[in-house]
Amino acid sequence: MRLKSWLTYKKNDPALKRVFYRKIWSIILLITSIPGLIIGLVIYWVAKENIGNELQRLHSSQIVQRAENIDDQFAYLEMMFAHWAFDPKFDDKLNNLDFRYRYEQILDLYRTLLIIEGSHPLIEGVELYLNSPRPFIINKNIYVYLQDQADIDRYQHVLNQAKPMFWEIGFRHKTLQNDESAITLINHIPGGSPEPLGFITASINKEKLVRLLKTLTPYNEGSTFIMPQDGSWLISGNEGENKDLDNALRAKLTANQSSLDAFLFDYNDVTYSVSYGKFTRIGTTWYYVSAAPLTAVTKPVIVISQIFFYVSLGGLILALILSWLASSKLYSPIERLVSLLRKDRGHDQRSDNQDEFEWIERQWQSMTKESETLQSRLEDHLPIVRESFIHQWVQGYQFALNEKELAERLGQYGWETEHRQFAVLIVQLSGISGLKGRFSSGDEGLITFAATNIMKELAEQNIDQFEVLNFHDLSMALLAAVPFELSLKEARDDLRSFSGQLTEMIHRILKMRVAVSISTMTRDVKQVPLLLEESRQALSYRNLTDENQIIDLEELNMRDSTNEFFYPLVLEKEIIRCIQRGAEDDAVQLIEQFVEELSAKSQLEVSVLHGMQQLLSGILHTLMQSGVNTLKIYEGAKLFEQLIHHKEKEDLPRWFHNQVIEPIIRELISKQDYHLKHMVEKTIILLKERYMMADFSLDYCADQFSTSPYTLSRVFKQITGINFIDYLSNLRIEQAKDLLLGSDMKITDIADRVGYQNNYFTRVFKKYEGITPGQYRDRYRMN
Repeated sequence: MRLKSWLTYKKNDPALKRVFYRKIWSIILLITSIPGLIIGLVIYWVAKENIGNELQRLHSSQIVQRAENIDDQFAYLEMMFAHWAFDPKFDDKLNNLDFRYRYEQILDLYRTLLIIEGSHPLIEGVELYLNSPRPFIINKNIYVYLQDQADIDRYQHVLNQAKPMFWEIGFRHKTLQNDESAITLINHIPGGSPEPLGFITASINKEKLVRLLKTLTPYNEGSTFIMPQDGSWLISGNEGENKDLDNALRAKLTANQSSLDAFLFDYNDVTYSVSYGKFTRIGTTWYYVSAAPLTAVTKPVIVISQIFFYVSLGGLILALILSWLASSKLYSPIERLVSLLRKDRGHDQRSDNQDEFEWIERQWQSMTKESETLQSRLEDHLPIVRESFIHQWVQGYQFALNEKELAERLGQYGWETEHRQFAVLIVQLSGISGLKGRFSSGDEGLITFAATNIMKELAEQNIDQFEVLNFHDLSMALLAAVPFELSLKEARDDLRSFSGQLTEMIHRILKMRVAVSISTMTRDVKQVPLLLEESRQALSYRNLTDENQIIDLEELNMRDSTNEFFYPLVLEKEIIRCIQRGAEDDAVQLIEQFVEELSAKSQLEVSVLHGMQQLLSGILHTLMQSGVNTLKIYEGAKLFEQLIHHKEKEDLPRWFHNQVIEPIIRELISKQDYHLKHMVEKTIILLKERYMMADFSLDYCADQFSTSPYTLSRVFKQITGINFIDYLSNLRIEQAKDLLLGSDMKITDIADRVGYQNNYFTRVFKKYEGITPGQYRDRYRMN
């Protein structure tokens, strides 16, 4: 799309586009490519020789450092092994060691050998040889007397060496290692004794030594090994991979040991860079050799040369691309601007002989006039936008803005926030139900609008900076910005005076009861929504018995402490019983009485609403305990939220009647048969559980199920076919018969057990069975 747009534009203005674009492209190409080429050539010429020499020097230095590390490993091993020779466990007492009876000492020697073995990572095994009283060896695998004369002679030869500590090749008992090329460090014991009793040996782990030697070959190519001065043995780090190369290097070094400098060595058409040096060990000298192919050492130079070449070539190509992109980018703002103006203002096309900038200038002048027109229209609508933003701010919808951002936005709308303190007044109107035709339900918005206009007119006369919020539900709010010059007392006195005038004017004109809540004051713009919320909460403390009132949050705590909560619990129970009996009219009358007593004792709105909420909660709780599905009855309605919005005393009984009691009564009537049957089932269960109570009666059961004895008796007879007394008597007699035949209890005890006195029990039993309890027991037990 961009290429197509560019071609179209070029076709429309070929001369202008071609010249301007070519100039931009040429300048940018010179700026980007020439300095890069110069810098690349200088770097290549300077670094070509220096990098090769530096790599060769670093290679040699790296070999020397790694060789010093290996030398330190062997030196530490020799020093540590020399210290062990002076350990008290290897003193002259070993001369008379009885290996058959001194097992603990043998075990101690075994542990010591294991400790020596674990004291250095290169040690693979440690062995102790004692010559007296009989040749004896001990290592981690065995401890045994030597029987083979060849082994005895070999160990005796080592013991007779003049040097107390030295290195040997392949000297180790066959139980530890059979490798003849293994390096072993030998030290006579006791340390410093002219007549040693024996010696300890430490064999080097060949695998670890090979891994250590591999560090001398940093390129993983070539060869590395160590050998003594005479070249009698050789240990390679390549594990025999370059054996011929190792032998060739050993022959050359054995023949010429006068120079220790690095040299080049040709072998099989490959040139090797050879670095070597020596380790001075106890009584001998070892040589280390590291041979790496010269191509591996100089490979980074070749790679860097290629990198320089390709980077320079890539830089040139990149410079060409960037030059083209940059020139297009530099011209793109003009191109986009012209394209946008042509699209939006197609009626005023640019002529071929007209410069883009002249055409843009003319379009700019035209748009400026249009902007001024739009600005004028915006100023006309600014009060609406301003009012909307302030309403959102006061009600907390601008919580994402911080203090500074809020102040700036309010300043843009002409609201001064510096050196101001803020307060919120909320006005609540009530008494619409008592106006006798002046207003009707549904006129709340009209009444609120009229009261809002009264508040605005009065605020314009008394408050310097304010904003009125209309909630359209018989409530409104006033945000007042008071100057800092006024003290807190003066400011609150002015607000209370304003609230008094407002209350009087609204009551006089609209005949409504007015309650005004005055918030605390704050200097923080961010805290204003909290003032609105606390003022709204404070309205719940208004006195329902007063015609008009002003609630000041500064005095609210004193006022609240003088009121105690009152709740007519007896009326609640009576209301619930009426609902359960289906007495709808009685329940409504009791609710009216409930509201009157509650408002007479508890004068605050919050107390009355709290009491009504508790009444609603009690009714719902009792219904749920009775098995009534309240969710189904009220179809998920949020009754508590609805109750909060009915704040007038006269409206509360009507709401309870319509929204709470009527749905319950309808449900109870529709399910009366089910509930009666359920009540009878519970009565039978209760009979079976408590028939043994002497005072168990129909009245007792009726009280348990909150119904009348008459209703319970009638329903019981209707469902079971037998009256309540006969059912109870039959139940007791049957239980008595079981006790007479199945136990040895006295008849008086049985009578007491089934809930009868003795004389009465006998009469009732004879009435139902035709014989006395004693005769019944004698007759049926004999049979």
